[in-house]
Amino acid sequence: MRDDRKRARGTDEARDEDHRVRGDGWRANRENHDDDDDDASGRDEASARDDDDDDDACVGETVIASRRDEASACDDDDDDDDDDDAWAAAAASGDGATVLAMLLAPMSLETFERECVGRRVVCARGNEARARRGRGWFSLEATTATLRDGEARYGVDVDVTSYAGGARRTHNSNGDGVDGDDAREDEIADADVCARRFREEKCSLRLLHPQARDDETWKILAALENYFDCACGCNVYVTPKQSQGFAPHHDDIDAFVVQLEGEKRWRVYEPFPDDARPRTSSRNFTQDEVATLRVVFDDVLREGDVLYLPRGFVHQAECSATTHSVHATVSSNQSNAPADALEIAVTNALAAFVRATPRARKNLPRDRSSEAYIDANVAVSRAFASLALDEDAFAPFLAHAMESLRARFTMQRLPPPETFLERSSASCTGDVAADELRTGARTRVAIQMRGGVCVLHDDPYRAYHPFRNRRDGCHARVFGVDNVDDDDDDDTCVVVREEKVVGLVDAALDTLEAADGEATRVDDVVDVAFNDAHAVRSPTLERALRRYLCEFVRQGALAAVA
Repeated sequence: MRDDRKRARGTDEARDEDHRVRGDGWRANRENHDDDDDDASGRDEASARDDDDDDDACVGETVIASRRDEASACDDDDDDDDDDDAWAAAAASGDGATVLAMLLAPMSLETFERECVGRRVVCARGNEARARRGRGWFSLEATTATLRDGEARYGVDVDVTSYAGGARRTHNSNGDGVDGDDAREDEIADADVCARRFREEKCSLRLLHPQARDDETWKILAALENYFDCACGCNVYVTPKQSQGFAPHHDDIDAFVVQLEGEKRWRVYEPFPDDARPRTSSRNFTQDEVATLRVVFDDVLREGDVLYLPRGFVHQAECSATTHSVHATVSSNQSNAPADALEIAVTNALAAFVRATPRARKNLPRDRSSEAYIDANVAVSRAFASLALDEDAFAPFLAHAMESLRARFTMQRLPPPETFLERSSASCTGDVAADELRTGARTRVAIQMRGGVCVLHDDPYRAYHPFRNRRDGCHARVFGVDNVDDDDDDDTCVVVREEKVVGLVDAALDTLEAADGEATRVDDVVDVAFNDAHAVRSPTLERALRRYLCEFVRQGALAAVA
């Protein structure tokens, strides 16, 4: 990935799910809904339909799905072992639906999608099996080991934070300064300094993009990306007892808080009236500001519990006086709304309109107060509005915008773990495999992962894939050809510049996708491509198509076999 891409994974560069709670407040209903997953919503289907009809309604009653009253672990060790095996298998195979279902159990995934996504806070109470998996996922000990490696950089791999007396501070330096006033760029975090601040100064530690170092986190996030069809991120938060690290705020992502070790008390508030479904994370709010909001959840998360926070819900949390806390926050749905597609579509439609409309480029009258000045602007604005409101004229721009969002996701997402792939990347992709395909030593090709290649029909044509992406959460936002570097050496996409070959590459990729991982003879792929693209066959075009197939193999998007 390009080095100048911003980090997108995790919640936000200055955000977290860790905040202070004051006063006794309102306590959420903790009734047991074990009898029926569909009853976990606490409302009937009619009310669900009512909420669906009101697209602006994004606050409902908090859902508590509890299984703390289940039989103890000692009574069903075999079931717990099966549960662990199912979790490991789902994460290893990229089965994001099963991963998410096991995080939200006992609530069904169907109920969550139908009644809660984007509108309701959900607290899924865990059992011993889920608590045990969490302790094995990440812990205080694992955090200490990460810092002891001597490679964690302040602001890049770890943040040290505090929140006391209403003030949120950052301590990203081995010196004594705060808020970065003595920090050096990419300064390596001293593990002893971090431990002292955690132990003596009650500072929280935030590990950024742990998937870069931890294979289990990598697989879990990659599987969830398959399910959500958007980039997912993760931060791990370690908070000392009787403290907190962050001020009240809301995020620009949907968050799944997974309590891994210890416990933490959370307070969640309804969104501010003018800030429902925000597109950016908020500033730090004061306690007086959040006191004006209705509290929708106030309770303690214990090991194995999962809390779902839709985008825009204000939240804060603190540790008790008895134990520290370790939790992971998994994020999804950042910049993944119709507004993001419209942004791209309108930007490109405006550029096309300006290119095609000479009067839009005409000098304005000198007198800005004159009617001629006003009329010139109004006339051009109305002309563009007519284009944007013409469904047929605007449709191509919207289709391109949807392609761009898909391309952006492909550029953002994690590289697929080897266990997700149809064939070994070491033996079936890369320079050697591509050369042997070119010389005929290998005669068949296959996709490595369904949906692994995303085509952006720009000029030039680009076929993006995630197989050479980095694990640390690099990010690029795609607005079209003007915002993407023309770099033929970028191994995250194949650029096709010959206009006559574009349709052939499209058809070849469609053929291999339809084969669903089955290896297909290259000669057959070429034959079908010319037929489906209605192209006149020539040695030049055939050589070009075969060359691009070899390039897909070299970059890892296709596998070549004998």
